Amino acid sequence: MHDNLSGRAAELAHLNDLIRTSLSLADAAIPLLNEQLHALAEMGIDNLELEGPRIYSRTAGWSPAFDDEQTIFAAALTMPGGLGCTVWSADDYATRYGDSHHEPPVLRERFVVYDKLPPIVRAMIPGVAPKLIAELLSCFHVLAR
Repeated sequence: MHDNLSGRAAELAHLNDLIRTSLSLADAAIPLLNEQLHALAEMGIDNLELEGPRIYSRTAGWSPAFDDEQTIFAAALTMPGGLGCTVWSADDYATRYGDSHHEPPVLRERFVVYDKLPPIVRAMIPGVAPKLIAELLSCFHVLAR
């Protein structure tokens, strides 16, 4: 049993290291990207909302009472705003993606800027940020000619 616990402690230490490394890389890169996105917004690219995949979910609260409500964080890029996440309840998220006949929501109302996100969520954004930025750049590919 002791060996099993030692192994689990090592696995947890490895996970902790991975999260810290990713968070460190994210905290170094994302603010620089957001500065560039802010500059683009000042040039008039100020009405754009791109939502990426769901990157993290957790229980909605810390109450000791049993509650299976979930909060979902989906990566997003808004102009203005930059990289961050939209925050949803599990029910709202399921409704949004379960009904193909809905009007797209205004993501800006659910958007949380990178600096205000929990550390674990910030650590996950670099995995999806390149795709969101590529999607933004593809909107302006004609300028690159």
